[in-house]
Amino acid sequence: MNEFMTALHLRIYDAVSALQKAREQGDEDLCLLQAGELEDLVEIAARHGVDIDCGYGDLAHAA
Repeated sequence: MNEFMTALHLRIYDAVSALQKAREQGDEDLCLLQAGELEDLVEIAARHGVDIDCGYGDLAHAA
């Protein structure tokens, strides 16, 4: 995995984790912000052919 892909995966992981925390805290504004960041990161991954279809499903549905 090259540096770009590693950084992208780490940013996605961090954004999903932050979204979970925002949900737990009931902070709807922060949820929207984090969801928007995730959408942007997924779009970047798609444009660059980075496979993100592994490992995030369980994390995204936890909480």
